[in-house]
Amino acid sequence: MIKAKRILVGLKTLELAVSLTDLACRAGAHKGTLLLLHVIEIPDVTPLDVGLPILETKAQKILRAAERVAKRSRMKVEKQVLRAHWAGTALVEAMKDEKIDLAVLGYHHGRSFGEFLLGTTAQYVARHAPCHVLLSIPKRSR
Repeated sequence: MIKAKRILVGLKTLELAVSLTDLACRAGAHKGTLLLLHVIEIPDVTPLDVGLPILETKAQKILRAAERVAKRSRMKVEKQVLRAHWAGTALVEAMKDEKIDLAVLGYHHGRSFGEFLLGTTAQYVARHAPCHVLLSIPKRSR
């Protein structure tokens, strides 16, 4: 059994915010801290500090939805928005910096061209995470 005192929840979409946060709360058994984290991915040629108000607003909406779920548990909640050229490296660095015991992430079956070439964020995190990783993988639609 994993004794997870610090759990990172990687939140990419509003649709997965509730289910991933609920899963993380159950994994933490109402003890410890949840770090709700959204990474805004910015193209390599774009500076990380560029103004992106629409994406910032979207990130805050995702974090608020997850926070509402997390507050039902007795876990402490922290929220964070990161900007990065690639979410995989940002997530792994956050896991190291925040001394995370367990990371909870979603995985989607559809692949973009970039994911086809580089692999998915979930694949990268699974290979490089300094902690246990719990992936929520939905059923494939036929």
